[in-house]
Amino acid sequence: MTFVISAVVGVVLNAQLLAALPRVPLPKPSAGAMRAVVHQNRASAGRMTGTTLRLDLEIVESAWAPEGTEAPALSILAFAERGKPPLVPGPLVRVPRGTTVLLTLRNRTDSALVIGDLRAGVGGDDTLQLAPGATREVRYSLNVAGTYAYWGAFAGTTAADRYWKDSQLSGAIVVDEPGAAMPDHILVISEWFLDYDNGRPFEVVSVINGQGWPHSETMTLRQGDSTRFRVINATALHHPLHLHGFFYQIEANGTGRTDTPVPRAAQHLSNTDLIKPLGTVTFSFLPSTPGNWLFHCHFAFHADENASVVGSPIDSGGAGVAAAASHDGHGAGSAMGSAAGHSMRGLVVGIKVTPAPGYVEPSPANARELRLFVQQRARRLVTGATAFGFALQSGTVAPAKDSVVLPGPVLELQKGEPVRIVVRNNLSEPTSIHWHGLEIESFPDGVPNWSGLGQRVYTQIAPNDTFVAAFTPPRSGTYPYHSHFNDRHQISRGMYGAVIVGDGPRDLAHDHLIVAGGGGPDLEKHIESPFALVNGRTSPAPLRLTVGESHRLRIVSIHPDWRIAFTLKTDSTVAQWRAMAKDGADLPVAAATVRPAHVEMGPGQTADFEFTPSQPGVWRLEVKSVEPGWYIPLTVIVEAKRPK
Repeated sequence: MTFVISAVVGVVLNAQLLAALPRVPLPKPSAGAMRAVVHQNRASAGRMTGTTLRLDLEIVESAWAPEGTEAPALSILAFAERGKPPLVPGPLVRVPRGTTVLLTLRNRTDSALVIGDLRAGVGGDDTLQLAPGATREVRYSLNVAGTYAYWGAFAGTTAADRYWKDSQLSGAIVVDEPGAAMPDHILVISEWFLDYDNGRPFEVVSVINGQGWPHSETMTLRQGDSTRFRVINATALHHPLHLHGFFYQIEANGTGRTDTPVPRAAQHLSNTDLIKPLGTVTFSFLPSTPGNWLFHCHFAFHADENASVVGSPIDSGGAGVAAAASHDGHGAGSAMGSAAGHSMRGLVVGIKVTPAPGYVEPSPANARELRLFVQQRARRLVTGATAFGFALQSGTVAPAKDSVVLPGPVLELQKGEPVRIVVRNNLSEPTSIHWHGLEIESFPDGVPNWSGLGQRVYTQIAPNDTFVAAFTPPRSGTYPYHSHFNDRHQISRGMYGAVIVGDGPRDLAHDHLIVAGGGGPDLEKHIESPFALVNGRTSPAPLRLTVGESHRLRIVSIHPDWRIAFTLKTDSTVAQWRAMAKDGADLPVAAATVRPAHVEMGPGQTADFEFTPSQPGVWRLEVKSVEPGWYIPLTVIVEAKRPK
């Protein structure tokens, strides 16, 4: 692993320094600030007359409470319809294709602003300037169907430069084709970020439609009723978004100002995808299994306590301490998605799928049993830290209590064959396991105090306790399994592995697994861990392939902090491989193309590729964080075919 020890020491010392500095009071909203209202993007703003929308918008100083009354109210600028409360996200503009918009826009703040991308679908630079107190009137047409975003920012900056005060100046634009469409949900991701110049830890809250979990609104869907999500990423960050329980089909990808449909023949099944900064994605899915599910960002620090301002001092009198205690008390016992000592926050949306009449939850019979142990081993990681991980029982004797396999043992399951996985927690802390991407019932899905149906709700796996995950995998493919409790802490230390569902025994000479995940402690809650492992090592054992024979490379990306780039190459050449599957689902012919052997993946994604080497030699699969962080090469040795 290319990582200098002195750099590790520097990161540790910096993390200790940050952890020692207390949080300071947040900027208070001004005395005259209007209270912002969170907005679910259900009804279009303005007044429609024939084919013309008349829209009167203002930008105002606001006080915004994204995490309820127990957390600080934050100072922001927000969009509002004239005479109505400010909204986060801003008022929805939803019109049929061909609508003419007559917009009046007022800046009621003391800051000069720039407003962008109101003319959705035109592409190119599309901004207007608003001086303090100024009013502009504009007329334009919305002629291209799709999902878009408009935004505001301080003059002289762009949508990518917004941090705290102007960070919530975003709104959705949906231009509909004529005719009926399936029900949809518009989700706008945003972030309020305040850095300090004095070296103190920054403050951040991450939200969907103006609220962070567990305050974000829970969706209710009906089993068997198709639905569509329109997701707008109004931040300058990538977000790996994961839908529990179901596969979806991406119908369009956009930049916020343009939207590009995916051809029907190329639409493939997926359950985890990276949405680009300031980008959009539209996808549809069939909620085929009732119960409680999640849609959330799979970067752990965007969906846990790191994405929250709870506990930030409201004033020097320490009111924030009482607020933190109140929130923690609310989350510790029975809050959605929480368990003792840990709760999800931030970029999370709950989904409740109500059962169709007559639904009976299946109970796998004659199931094959696996016994999986969650354990720890001292001084197993690169810093000398304790590893958390898994061990699989073989035969009748349980593995030694300090045995840990990194990554976790491959769970080889068969399509359509019931399985009963008995998970024993030998850690000194609670845990939970999520079978990522597997289309199973809700109860064993692994989200504490959330997964389940009706009154039968999963809790967690306490120390020295067991849990049985019983299900029948319906689809062959490559999937991760990982901790879903205090995710960043436990996954960083090794609690992850691969599930391979097959139609028969695997040909291990031609079927190869590459798992990239955490390899050391999470040193500081706001800083990515610099540690990683590939196939459980910083110097992984080489893969051995044969000339002229097709090999399947199954790649699992499960580091909780990083986007990871995988590139198969020599010093001068990037290989060609054929895409076969994504997130466990086979690709359609139109998408299963030969392409350069390079892919960027977020946590929870898997991808299968076919590689047929044409001559002997040595390649390397470069595995590295997309942003500067770490690099681990995996040697790939191509040998001549042996004579029969």
